[in-house]
Amino acid sequence: MILNPHVRSLAPYTSFALLMAAIIAVGLGHSRADQSKDSAGARKYEEGGNLFRARCGYCHLAGGTGTIMLARRLGKDRALLAERTDLTVDYVRKITRTGINGMPPHTRIEVPDSELDLIAAYIARPAAARAAPAPQPPPPGPGHE
Repeated sequence: MILNPHVRSLAPYTSFALLMAAIIAVGLGHSRADQSKDSAGARKYEEGGNLFRARCGYCHLAGGTGTIMLARRLGKDRALLAERTDLTVDYVRKITRTGINGMPPHTRIEVPDSELDLIAAYIARPAAARAAPAPQPPPPGPGHE
């Protein structure tokens, strides 16, 4: 086959196109992994929130003894544990196990470590997880409107 001397080789363009396709594919893979990770994190916080309400809510939801005592000691803005942003996972674990002031210690029988880990992660969740909107259902398909 004889090439026209005025036509340049397509090899550089082909290499560039393959490189861009690889970059996009890797980016999409990370995007899916990140979405999966975000979804798992959201489920973890949801489960931790459910456990917090079930195990700790009697005292630490609005109107609970723990909330009232924290409001007196620290102010109303720091009374609701689920709304605080200054607590760490390690601190929540320690206080739960050892107790503080009027809060008694809770044993591993009362709150297993696996549950405490989820509760502590929920309380210490990052601001982005607190502001995350609830998942929306997909729009109805054709004929289901």
